[in-house]
Amino acid sequence: MTENTVSKKIEIDTGAQRVLSVQAMLVSLVAWGFYAYQGIDEAQAALYGGCITMFNVWLTNRRVHAAAQIAEIAPGKEINVLYVAAIQRFVFTIAFFILGMWLLELPPIPMLVTFAVAQVGYFFKGSNNLEKNLIKSRE
Repeated sequence: MTENTVSKKIEIDTGAQRVLSVQAMLVSLVAWGFYAYQGIDEAQAALYGGCITMFNVWLTNRRVHAAAQIAEIAPGKEINVLYVAAIQRFVFTIAFFILGMWLLELPPIPMLVTFAVAQVGYFFKGSNNLEKNLIKSRE
């Protein structure tokens, strides 16, 4: 006798797709600006810096989904996944900056400026998603 179990798939809307699309637009605009006014090397550095931020959003999205799955199985353990995600983001960000500035010898200013602009896009779009989720939860 076989037993068919239906596994629930947790659907969490972290808003990562919307955040990534806003960040991609901002990174493209800033990189184009660096290309137009300073050249290809600065534009490449700007794209690299923006991609670091976008990688962080992608990594966070994966970890939030993993934490949600762990919360179903072992409630209370999901916070460990989120702590590890924060440490991973920090380590990867530092490592990518070292890789870009030291090994790839990219100009640091465009990389940092675009990283900061993409983070601002994350802040504004992410806070917008938070407000929408809070409004939905109150209804």
